[in-house]
Amino acid sequence: MKYFLMFLTTFLIQLIITTEMNIIAPMAPFLSQYFNIKDSSVIMFNIGFSLVGLLIPVLGILADRYGKRKSLIVALIFYILGTLVSGFATKALLFAVGRVFIGIGYFSLSGTNLSYLSEFIPYESRGRASGILRIAFGLAILFSPLYATNMISKYKTPMGAYLPLTTIGIISLLLLFKLPETKKSKDIKLNLGQLIEIFKDPVSFKSLLIVFLILSAPTMFYGFLGIYMSNYFKLSQVEVGYIYSLIAIGTILGIIFATIFTDRIGKERLSKVLLTLLLLALIPIVFSKSMWIMVGALIIAAIGLDGGWTAYQTLCSEINPQKRGTFMSLFYTINAITITVFSILGPIFYNIGGYRLITIISLINISIGLKIFYGMSIEEEIS
Repeated sequence: MKYFLMFLTTFLIQLIITTEMNIIAPMAPFLSQYFNIKDSSVIMFNIGFSLVGLLIPVLGILADRYGKRKSLIVALIFYILGTLVSGFATKALLFAVGRVFIGIGYFSLSGTNLSYLSEFIPYESRGRASGILRIAFGLAILFSPLYATNMISKYKTPMGAYLPLTTIGIISLLLLFKLPETKKSKDIKLNLGQLIEIFKDPVSFKSLLIVFLILSAPTMFYGFLGIYMSNYFKLSQVEVGYIYSLIAIGTILGIIFATIFTDRIGKERLSKVLLTLLLLALIPIVFSKSMWIMVGALIIAAIGLDGGWTAYQTLCSEINPQKRGTFMSLFYTINAITITVFSILGPIFYNIGGYRLITIISLINISIGLKIFYGMSIEEEIS
């Protein structure tokens, strides 16, 4: 019974935090009208959310020092408060403040969820634990655009999308109080010297730079897709949701492909192949004005991005085995920095050259990232 509650609780947490993260872009046309802001500015709701990601190393240390269950409880309370604030918001600023609270919850929960399970699940069974969280992630990615766009089309308010997330969050919070606490490590401290040493290592630095360059692309081309589809192809809010869910099929296929073939093909080789597929898939978007060619290209791009990202993340987890926790916290911190930077720059690029310029800049960044990647062999360096 204890393990069932653990799996159920962490599954629900993963489901709601991934859902919220994935509904802003599909809801962009609605949010721009509801808050009476420029449609290209909706992506800026991600700034406060992602800035909190800079605290990832600190959040991880707090979880180790005071207990992972307690960390999950506090983070979930922040998440619930954030969904209430954003859901009831009538002003854009208040909605953004709510997303800051959600961001605190998201980054802390996403980092602690699996590590909490790992404290109780034997090593040989952790693949199942990770798989359960992956299922929650996949379901959220696939269905959240349709969920959000249908709910706001029905209720005409952000609370239509946020209230169910609040409800599931409260249920998860109550379940957490029934779960055991993990061991506490009071002697763990944040070592800034270790962070600096990692950046001084050429392989580590280049690997993190690749993260920044590659992830800049989906931040922009997913972030502005809903606005572009609504304005250029005159799609309704619900139709935009269907487009995002279609593209999410590529995400699911990419993750499944990488899960099956990463060890067989090799982490580095598969990363390079699939990220190259991402690059090639985006090229037709620059030249085509057909919606379905664009959607097809983005489905293929999603296979390359999420399959390549899954393999690359696994590869990078072996770069600093003695400092794996510190390095991977930096890995996700760079992710947060990327979202912040391109949530600021994205509206500028979009207002200048529209979705075409967004795609061109994405292609340039991916090309630079791949040039760095192909110019090194991470597996040789760490062997």
